[in-house]
Amino acid sequence: MPMLIGLFSLSASAQTVTQLPWLKDSKTVWIVRAGASFNGVSGSAIDAQKESWQQRKYDGSFGRSTGVSLSVAFNRQFGKSPLYWGMELGAGMRGYKTEANYSSSGSLASAGNYHYSTTRTETNKLNAFNVQFSPITIGGRIAFGQSLALDLHVGGYASYDLAGKLKSESSYSSQNSSVHGSGGSSKDESNSVKIGDIEGYSNHDFGVVAGGGIWFGHFNVDFTWQRGFVAIFDGDNDLFTNNMTLRLGYAF
Repeated sequence: MPMLIGLFSLSASAQTVTQLPWLKDSKTVWIVRAGASFNGVSGSAIDAQKESWQQRKYDGSFGRSTGVSLSVAFNRQFGKSPLYWGMELGAGMRGYKTEANYSSSGSLASAGNYHYSTTRTETNKLNAFNVQFSPITIGGRIAFGQSLALDLHVGGYASYDLAGKLKSESSYSSQNSSVHGSGGSSKDESNSVKIGDIEGYSNHDFGVVAGGGIWFGHFNVDFTWQRGFVAIFDGDNDLFTNNMTLRLGYAF
């Protein structure tokens, strides 16, 4: 809503407000978009996991996993105003990644000047492929001249995960040395679980989207934020979809 209020203000203050040439031909516009998604999460489970890492003396963080986003949409103007409504159907991804590291080193003079060091690393990465449907999008375009326009939009979405996996990896390394010699050991482990085999995993999601972009003639660069309302996993603490997408589009 704040974006739409800003759109009205911008419309009133712009010195040159004209429709793009391709908008004059039809009030209904079809758009295809493709680009990258930067998938992350938000929710109380992040703080709970960080507390668990701290108790184990790990330095850990949540990050974003990279995915793809493809969609086809239509927009239809409200009369001659810059506002429009529309729908969108596409394929996308959601997920996240975590990394936690532990290191310890020291020496024991009482044990023959014994030196030691230990490092551990744990990573988790969730990537899920889904179909997404936006039943309603409200937005507006303010054109400046004949080839440039600002586009702001908000809406809702629903998605369903078709496939994906949660991959976990861990590594352990230990080194030691003393007057009697040196030694060490290392161990690497990896495990991958399909989302259909994860107990308490929610394949479905719905939430809100908001974004904006720039039109250069028929071409568009669009940035969109997506926030889910359904927890990815059942449990006492929640993780929710928190994605960003950067896409290129073309209007017909």
